[in-house]
Amino acid sequence: MGVGYWTEFMVDPKPVVEYMRYDRVSYDFDGDQDPNLALKVAQELARLIKERYGADAVIVRSGFKGAPIPLKQPITWEDYQVVFNHLLSLLLPDLAALSDRNMLQFNRLSRVTCTVNYKDGRRTRAWIIQPPIKRRNEFTWDMLEPLDVSKLSVFKVVSKIPVIVKKAVEPVATYEATRCGGWRWVERVIESGLPDGHKHFILYVLSAYLANIKRLDVEEAIRVIESFLKNSCRNYNNCGKLYESFIRGDLRRVKSKELKPVSLNKLREKDPELYRIIMTLIGPQM
Repeated sequence: MGVGYWTEFMVDPKPVVEYMRYDRVSYDFDGDQDPNLALKVAQELARLIKERYGADAVIVRSGFKGAPIPLKQPITWEDYQVVFNHLLSLLLPDLAALSDRNMLQFNRLSRVTCTVNYKDGRRTRAWIIQPPIKRRNEFTWDMLEPLDVSKLSVFKVVSKIPVIVKKAVEPVATYEATRCGGWRWVERVIESGLPDGHKHFILYVLSAYLANIKRLDVEEAIRVIESFLKNSCRNYNNCGKLYESFIRGDLRRVKSKELKPVSLNKLREKDPELYRIIMTLIGPQM
C-alpha cells in the first residue's frame, strides 16, 4: 500500500510528486539483531507523539516494526518530509538511527496490515499490536486520534539570506474584477503573488480561471500567469522556476476538459495549507 495517494488532478499513469497527498506518516524501524528493540523504538515514538501532540500511532509487527501516524488533514510531499523528520527527532539519536530512511520516498510502499507476507523464503504476518485487537475487522482508523499538523512548531530554512519583502506589483492589463463576481479573490492573488504554493494555485485555480472563466486565449493566459509568478518572486522571494511548457500543458488540460477553478470552500478541503495562505493574504472582506 502506498504511503501517499493520487489526487484527482493526476493525469499521468505514473506517480507524480506534485499531485501526491499524504494522510498518514509511516516509519519502518529495523532490528535485525534485536527485533524487540525495534518494537520498543516504535512504542517510544508512539508514546512521545501521544504525550506531546495527543495523537495516536498504529504499531504493526511483522518482518519490520512500523508506526503509521494518521494525520487530521492531508499534506503535500514537501510538508510530509518536514513532519517525518520532526517527529523522528523526538527520539534519542541512537534510537532514531533505527529508522529506515528509505521510507522517506514520495511513492514508497508499505505492507498492508492483517496479511501474510512472503519474502526471501520467509513467511511473516503483518499484525496490528497497537491498538490491541483480536480480529482484523475490529480495527478502524476512526479508533485513533489523528495528528493535527497545524499544532507542530517546525522551522524550515528556505534561505540563508534575509528576505526583504517589497511592495511592488507587476501591472497586469485586462483585470476587471466586477466581471468575475465571486472570483475577485483570484484577481487579488494574481496581483499580489503568493509566498508559497504558487504551483498548486495554478493547477487548482488559476489555469481554469483564465481559460474557462475569463476565456483568455493561451498566450494571454500565459502572460497573466507569468505576471503572477513575477509578483510571487518580487514580493515574497518565492522564485521557484516553472517552465512555459508546463504552463501551456496545464492550460490545454483545463481547456480540453472545460474544468472550472476550485472555489475557496473546496480549496479548504483539498489543500488546507494553500487555503490558509490565501485567506491570510486576501482577508475576510473578500
